[in-house]
Amino acid sequence: MSARRFQTRDHVAHTTGWRPGRIVRLVSAVCLLSYCTAANPGPSLAGQPAANAETALLPLTDFSPAMLGMYRKVLEIDGEIQRYSSQYGLDPDLARAVALQESGGNAALVSVAGANGYFQVMPATFRSLGVETNIEAGIKYLSQQVRRFGREDYALAAYNGGPSRVSRGRPMFLETLQYVVQISDYRNVLKLYGPSLRHHALGIRLERVSARDTWLALSQRLGVPILQLRLHNPFLATRALRPGQLIAYPPVPRDDLFQNEGETLLYRTRHGDNYLRLAFSMQVDLELLRETNQLWRLQSLPVGQLLRIPLARDARFAEYQVQPTDTLETIATSQDTTPWRLIRDNGLWDGRVTPGMRLRIQPEAPKPALVTYQVSRGDTLGRIAARHGTSVRAIQAANGLGRSTVIKIGQRLQIPSTTN
Repeated sequence: MSARRFQTRDHVAHTTGWRPGRIVRLVSAVCLLSYCTAANPGPSLAGQPAANAETALLPLTDFSPAMLGMYRKVLEIDGEIQRYSSQYGLDPDLARAVALQESGGNAALVSVAGANGYFQVMPATFRSLGVETNIEAGIKYLSQQVRRFGREDYALAAYNGGPSRVSRGRPMFLETLQYVVQISDYRNVLKLYGPSLRHHALGIRLERVSARDTWLALSQRLGVPILQLRLHNPFLATRALRPGQLIAYPPVPRDDLFQNEGETLLYRTRHGDNYLRLAFSMQVDLELLRETNQLWRLQSLPVGQLLRIPLARDARFAEYQVQPTDTLETIATSQDTTPWRLIRDNGLWDGRVTPGMRLRIQPEAPKPALVTYQVSRGDTLGRIAARHGTSVRAIQAANGLGRSTVIKIGQRLQIPSTTN
């Protein structure tokens, strides 16, 4: 279903010239590679040999904070996942993995195209399934694809990119291939280390967002740095908080996640890591993260890989000297920025400022006014941009399209307006 929301024309067939059948076979090959990596994880991050999942629990440090936070939320609906998986004959670990990938266990997420809920089901699909809940809809629809194609990897490609594309042997979008790879990673972690993952995830606490909550307010109330809140809630890190959302957080702050190296943070990958989630949590440019670490667009992360998280920005900063009565909140307000940007740009990972400290300040860019436009026959992003006096990139950014130029008749787009 996701590719219906975030399709890209940068698909593998276009860039490699491969035939559709070879593209489909690539899914199986990449999934097999991912399985082999997960089945032979190597030494744990704690420096000890990885324990046999059947005889001992792996240490907390072996698991991604994002995986722990997301899985903790999925555990809230695990009874329904098991019930509907049994009812429709679906592997419950596959269902859990899809919920992790689609929403991070967040119930109220809504995509630009209108897909929503734990399983990001489109409204029309929901109505066609004759079910009552989003959880049942996602599991029933996925089970239909498994029966139709006889393979879980093909079923995932159909869930993401549409069953017609898979059944016709058409080239798969790169986003769909990455989608299949990532879910296979999550499924492998659930299969191989389920007891350990569940044990540590149940140690993660949940807090419900109230009406006036901000990331800083939550950080102060829970006693956990904003960075760690973002890492445990990657799907919410780039969104405005809304009342009722669940925030996952560790019971005590952790000091084992990163190492400082100047304007770079070092992060050693763990079970369940995904560099896209890491980039969103850290607010790091994806292309820069890929280039810095020589990452492919289509790949999983092996456990134990040392990633360099580049924090330096190619931007002009103002300088501000902290006064005795200053707090992060007052500085952010007076300097027209945000507490998170202050923390990130100055390495204030504990969220503390002291008098006399000199901070780099980069104000938040003013948000453009947006108007809603419904796509008509013959429209392209270029024509829409020219008509509204804006750019294709601005429209893509406003609608979470990445670099995709694919739009559909009837789709509603948010267009940055040139007028106040």
